Amino acid sequence: MFEANLDTAIDDVSFPTKRVHIITYGCQMNAFDSRRILQVLQKQGYAETADPAMADLVLVNTCSVRDRPEKKVFGTLSRLLPLKRNNPEVLFGVCGCAAQQYGGELLKKMSYLDLVFGPDNIANLPELLQQAQAGHRVVNTQFMPKTDYEFLEVDSSVEPGPTAFLTIMKGCDRFCSYCIVPTVRGREVSKPVQLVLDEAKALIDGGVREITLLGQNVNSYGKGLADAIPFVTLLEKIAALPGLYRLRFVTSHPADADERLLDAIGSIPNLAHALHLPLQSGSDRILEAMRRGYTFESYLKKVERVKAACPDVALSTDMIVGFPGETDADFQKSLDALAAVQYEGMFSFKYSPRPGTRAAQMPDDVPEAVKVERLAQLQALGDEIAAQRMARYHGRVEEVLVEGISRNQASLDRVDSIPEGMIEYFGRLSTGVVVNFTMPNDAPDPIGTLTMVRIDEVLVHSLRGTGTGTGTGMGRPI
Repeated sequence: MFEANLDTAIDDVSFPTKRVHIITYGCQMNAFDSRRILQVLQKQGYAETADPAMADLVLVNTCSVRDRPEKKVFGTLSRLLPLKRNNPEVLFGVCGCAAQQYGGELLKKMSYLDLVFGPDNIANLPELLQQAQAGHRVVNTQFMPKTDYEFLEVDSSVEPGPTAFLTIMKGCDRFCSYCIVPTVRGREVSKPVQLVLDEAKALIDGGVREITLLGQNVNSYGKGLADAIPFVTLLEKIAALPGLYRLRFVTSHPADADERLLDAIGSIPNLAHALHLPLQSGSDRILEAMRRGYTFESYLKKVERVKAACPDVALSTDMIVGFPGETDADFQKSLDALAAVQYEGMFSFKYSPRPGTRAAQMPDDVPEAVKVERLAQLQALGDEIAAQRMARYHGRVEEVLVEGISRNQASLDRVDSIPEGMIEYFGRLSTGVVVNFTMPNDAPDPIGTLTMVRIDEVLVHSLRGTGTGTGTGMGRPI
C-alpha cells in the first residue's frame, strides 16, 4: 500500500481542540514534512500557533546533516525547557533526522522529552500522541519496508499560498562518504506516477501555481516502480497540467543528471530556469574520496550543456571545505571551479564528521582555523560572482510569480518606506531570484499571477522593481 489512509487509520483516536507549535530546521524536505505533520494534527483538532507558550504540543523537526544545525536543535530544546516547567502538561517532541539518528538516546539525555519519531512515522503520530498523553515516553524510529511504504496524501488546504512542495520520493541510495542522509532517511522509494500527478492536480485546483518537486536525488525517480518512467517524463506530464505556471525540482545529483534533463530546462516552457547541482569540491581527488561518482571535467560538461539549452539558467551548488585530506591545492581547485561555473547561489559548509559514515573513519586532519579561513574565502568569491550575475537584471522587465505582500508591507515598522498609494508585493523570477515590487493599491490583486516587473534596483540577494500592470494568469481562488 503506497498511500496512508489517515481518516481510516485514526478514526478511534480523538483529542479536544489543542494548539501545536512546530519548529523546523534543515532542508525543503523537512519543511514539507512539517506541513504533513500539521496536516495529521489538524485532522485531530489541533490548530497551529506561532507562540510556543500557547502550545499544548511543541515539536522540533530536526536536521543532522551537519554538526552545527544539530547543536542548534539541542540549544532550542534547552531554551524551551521553562515552558515545560511552567506547564508540565505540555508535550515536547523531537522528529526528523536527528530523531531518527539518536532515537531513544534523546529521551535519556533530555528528561523533559515525551516523544521521539522519525520521518517514516508521521502517519502514526496520532497513536504516538495518545501514548504520550497517557504518561508514556514514546520512541518510534523504525523504517517502513520499501514494499509497504506509505506516502501521506497531500492536503492542498494546508498549503498557505500559490507555491507548494510535492515530494516524489524519499531516501537515497548514493552513500556519499560524508553523508548521513541514507542512514536517517532510508533507502530510495519512489511515489507512484499516478499518485504524483493526482496530488499535483489537487494542489493546482487548490490555487497553487508553482510546484517544487522534492527528493534527495530526483534523477533516480522511478526505481522499483511497476509503472516507472524517467524523471524527465514525469516533469513533462506535470508541466502539462492546466493552471501550473512554474515547475521546479531539487535535488539533482550530478552523476545522474543526463542530457535529456539538462535539455529540458530550456525546452519545457514552464520549467524554471534554475538548476541546483551540488558540486561539493573542485578537486577530483577529494570528489573520489567523497564517493561522488564524477570528476570536475565531467561536471563542467553538464554545466556547459544546460547553459547551451538555457542561456539564462541560474546554477546553484553545495560546497564543503576542510574534507579529510584537503590540501591548499585541493581548495584552490574549488575556488577555480566557482570561477569556471559562475554560480548564482551557493550553500557552503565546513566539514564535520557524521556518525556512521565512511568519512567519519578518516582523520579529521584539517585544522578548524584553516576550515574557517577557507570557508570565508569561498563565500567571498561566491558572493562576488553572484553579484556580477545579479547585475544583469537591472533595467530589464521580468516575469514574476507573485507570492504575497512583502515584509515591508506587512511590518508596521517598515510600511512607511512604501510610497503613498502603493502596495509592495514579493515574488520570484523563473531563475528563483526574489523580487520586491510596488503596484498601485487600486490595481487588481496580483497574488498568484505572473506579473511583469521592471527591475529598478539590484541588492545583494534580491531585486526591487515596479509592476507594469500587465499581470497574467488566474490569481488567487475566491
